[in-house]
Amino acid sequence: MTVRLRRIAIALSCVVWGSFGVLSAVAQVPFNSGSTGALGALNPTSNTAIALPPDGVLNCTTVNIPVGVTLTFTPNVSNTPVTLLASGDVTIAGTVSVNGFDGVPQSSTGPTLNVGALGGPGGFAGGNGGMRGTNDAGTTGQGPGGGPGCATSSCNSSPSGHGTYGADLSFVSLVPLFGGSGGGGTRANSTSGQTIAGGSGGGGGGAIVIASSTKITVSGAVTANGGKGTLTDPNCSFGRVAGSGSGGAIRLVAPQVLGAGSLQATPGIQPLCFYTLANSGRIRIEANTNSFTGTSTPGPSPGAPTGVTATSVPPLISAPSLRIASIAGMAMPPVPIGSATTPDVTLPVGTGSLVPVVLTANNIPVPTLFTVQVHLPTTSNPMVTVTSGASSGSFATSTATANVTLIPSQVSVLIVYANFNIPPTIARLLPLIDGEEVDHVMMAAGLGECSSTSLMTKLGKRVQLSQLSLEDQLRVATAFEALHHTGN
Repeated sequence: MTVRLRRIAIALSCVVWGSFGVLSAVAQVPFNSGSTGALGALNPTSNTAIALPPDGVLNCTTVNIPVGVTLTFTPNVSNTPVTLLASGDVTIAGTVSVNGFDGVPQSSTGPTLNVGALGGPGGFAGGNGGMRGTNDAGTTGQGPGGGPGCATSSCNSSPSGHGTYGADLSFVSLVPLFGGSGGGGTRANSTSGQTIAGGSGGGGGGAIVIASSTKITVSGAVTANGGKGTLTDPNCSFGRVAGSGSGGAIRLVAPQVLGAGSLQATPGIQPLCFYTLANSGRIRIEANTNSFTGTSTPGPSPGAPTGVTATSVPPLISAPSLRIASIAGMAMPPVPIGSATTPDVTLPVGTGSLVPVVLTANNIPVPTLFTVQVHLPTTSNPMVTVTSGASSGSFATSTATANVTLIPSQVSVLIVYANFNIPPTIARLLPLIDGEEVDHVMMAAGLGECSSTSLMTKLGKRVQLSQLSLEDQLRVATAFEALHHTGN
């Protein structure tokens, strides 16, 4: 019996396409990138892939990417964005890339399941294709703007399967920084004598912030493009078309940004295939003097230099969190692999079909009931929903158990949800959502990591904590701290 657990991922934003050439200046304010210089000078002489440390932060003195050299990054287990810091100049004459990967075409031979393509660092994977020997639909791409999987027999070119970046145009700061969403996979086909595994979706473009205490010069390219979906006909006139990944995010921060190179955060969409501007990513240039005259697709949002490290985002130390701690007594890994072919947890032979799923929560009122959903991504079986017993413990730390039935020899995806109401006295401390007061908090969790958290109004309006401005995040931190002390 195998169990696969999937995390819930959050990402943000989209902007317009275009080129950018402007000379602008704001009041000169000293800026420090925060680099410790621990890695010294980064000066690769050939194509180089750097393995990201656990926090994704690279502390350099200077960065110089020569013409003809491409710098890429191997994601860490937490799939954080790339934070490239320099105490001196950053010069990019070659290419710095956090692109997503292309999907795998539908096939009658080879693997029975085409797994969704990986996103770039900080980006999200594409959806799986339907499994050969079935007529199952492809799965939805990962990320908040993940493209839906195709469930029809034709899956002709359509914008609906492509990933989008996920947030409205008001989000321009790129703090917090997230990559693009993956495209949806295509349906399998076992009719009319055909046995075809569906094509997988392209991965979303990754996310990178490059900061210098002196200047950034881009005469080459910085790219955070999505991966291409897969299709039978390159003109999109027929055949099964898997969704492409959306563009990712690029943020440049320095006292001066200049050069005539290229910034790209485009979707991985084939020529002539339908798309919308929502499929593009986001680019931002923060500089006291912005004299970048190259092209930017999409066009960048401007600003003055601000903090780029984790300390620039207020810590929500009292925010609620929820995680799956164990299944049938087996502890969860710290980070999910997220592959239908390589489960995150494999239960021993002889384990019964009814197993306990232990949940742990922090800063959630006691008692609370949790909902566990069990999905079978490789079959057409319906989703099963189970309610846990009431949580016990304290407001700060509590646990609950749900008894879940799993099918032997099937890969299962477990997702946990919770809701709890906010007392009126606490709700007044929180930001309004389109003029409405927050009524309750909704959470979702997969795997052994913190959940995503959203604020909800009585009329159903919803905003994720990561989508709030820095000012509103500070208000949330204050409100959750108050909720922590009241214990309500």
